Amino acid sequence: MSKRSLADLSTNNYNLKEPHFGLLFDIDGVLTRGRKLLPYTRDAFRKLVTTSGQFRVPTVFVTNAGNELRSSKAAKLSQILGIPVSPEQVIMSHSPLKMYTEFHKKHCLISGQGPIADIAKNLGFTKVTTIEQLCDAFPNLDMVDHKKRRGFHSPFRDYFLPIEAVVLFGEPVRWETCLQLIIDVLMTNGNPSSPIIRPPVSHLPILASNADLLWMAEAALP
Repeated sequence: MSKRSLADLSTNNYNLKEPHFGLLFDIDGVLTRGRKLLPYTRDAFRKLVTTSGQFRVPTVFVTNAGNELRSSKAAKLSQILGIPVSPEQVIMSHSPLKMYTEFHKKHCLISGQGPIADIAKNLGFTKVTTIEQLCDAFPNLDMVDHKKRRGFHSPFRDYFLPIEAVVLFGEPVRWETCLQLIIDVLMTNGNPSSPIIRPPVSHLPILASNADLLWMAEAALP
């Protein structure tokens, strides 16, 4: 190899042929541990981009997390890695739900934490009800939070449209409340105001984008 070739390779401005491969990086446990960046991660990514911040190789970040929008996850990655990451480079656990167009016009009950209504609408869902909104419409169904129980009839209940599908974006803050209400919705075929005569033979569809019950963060144990 000539001295000129070696000099070219030592700069960030040399031109490479278009790569015939790409890179997919998991985030949790690979790049970060909870909120902490793992050692040498930034150094490694500086070698993956040019001086102008362009990726030399097509790069995508994948995660089981489902509690935020792709745009906010990309912004966080940009900050901790010190390089620009676009939302198009991020695949969340709920990203594939964009392809489930047959559910986008159905009335869906959504569970999780974070801006789940915004996430659902960003994915294409047009009729969504959160667990919190369901609690407001049917306060006596929540057997966990006694403060939500009311003795009077909720006005929302009379106008509540039956649920047609259940979407789980990830772990909620309160599993007990979510499980109680989701089971009530399934047992009543989407209409919690009606009594249960018999359980439906085939219950409403459930889309679970992340079924993890165990994960690793900063704690010593998962």
